[in-house]
Amino acid sequence: MRTSAALPAVASRLKAASTHIANEFVRQYVSAADPGSPDRQAPVETFETGVRIVGLCAEALTGERAPADAGTERGARVALQGKSVAEAVDWLRSLERVITDHVLADPGIERDEVRAALAGIAELFDELCTRELESFTNTYGELSSWHSRVGTDLLSCLVAGPPMDASTVNNHARVLNINPHQPFRAVAACHEPVPSPQQWARVRRRFLEVLGRHDPRREALIRDRNGLLLALVPTNREGPGIVELLTRMLDDELGRSLFVSSGEPAESLAAAGHSCRQALSALEIGIYRGQRGQVTRCTDVILEVLLAHNRWVSRRIIDTRIGPLVEKPHLLDTLRVYISCDMALQRTAEELVVHPNTVAYRLRQIATLTGRDMRRITDIGDLGVALMAYDAVQMRRDQEEGRTDLRARLFG
Repeated sequence: MRTSAALPAVASRLKAASTHIANEFVRQYVSAADPGSPDRQAPVETFETGVRIVGLCAEALTGERAPADAGTERGARVALQGKSVAEAVDWLRSLERVITDHVLADPGIERDEVRAALAGIAELFDELCTRELESFTNTYGELSSWHSRVGTDLLSCLVAGPPMDASTVNNHARVLNINPHQPFRAVAACHEPVPSPQQWARVRRRFLEVLGRHDPRREALIRDRNGLLLALVPTNREGPGIVELLTRMLDDELGRSLFVSSGEPAESLAAAGHSCRQALSALEIGIYRGQRGQVTRCTDVILEVLLAHNRWVSRRIIDTRIGPLVEKPHLLDTLRVYISCDMALQRTAEELVVHPNTVAYRLRQIATLTGRDMRRITDIGDLGVALMAYDAVQMRRDQEEGRTDLRARLFG
């Protein structure tokens, strides 16, 4: 029986046939490649790489190890092209098959030599594939990090407020392979209480699955921190809209801890900053109101959003309409419940767990202090707006005293 000591002769024969093997590989691989692929346009590079790897096989059969830089760097290349790592591995395995076919077809090699040679070649290609996987992973990680930074910078600028030049936005979008000339809508989510990193990873995955179903082309811009997420999502997609999909998502246990909001659609990415700010403002109001498990649309709380961002107007409305009630919380609560119960005295009493006569007495006090008729729709509407202004001021005060601003949490 021949042993591996005879492999140098096999290696010499293999190296002598390197040009033939590389030509055969080019003929098979390039003809099988897609017409528009880079490999079809670069047979010379494919040939030279094939010759080099055949030489590495010959060296491996003589006991030499492949050098540290023996990889083809195809892993990095396919990562940059946005393709699967399988393309780099399949390329190497195709070359391995051509080389092993040549060894099997050589009549001058004994069976035991063939077994030993194929084992050595397989070991070398396993090592080469491992290096291509590492090359792909490293490049993909760097590329993902770079894309994330570009996307975050773009989203941060859009949220900031000052108008961005459309050409600047469009250039950034093209770098991210996003079509900027389509409508976008912002959606935001907040998990309360603040989750652990593991909990947030699960919630974030669910959220991204919904975005993926709505936007299979993956053109959304996303920014998240533990417990908080903002996304700009294209709206011109077939099937259910993103708000409908998020509403469905909240039907299970996730709805008990997640606040979700949406802004109005914008006609293009450059104009989507308004939608981002609307979604974050609506989310703040949803959190303040305790509206878990539902999507708070900006249009549903548009008056509160306006009041929350104009403190002078809010305070003037409070002072001129319900100023005398501010120091009387029980009257404010009675007014709030009375309005929510459609001015039904009995229902208001049941909600407050008091006697109807107590409600009637409090309403007379409110009427006296505010000068409003508690039976007139216009006066009640006016007082309702004043309560919204009061809530907006309180919400801002609570944020300043105990909760970081949502924008600061996302981009700080």
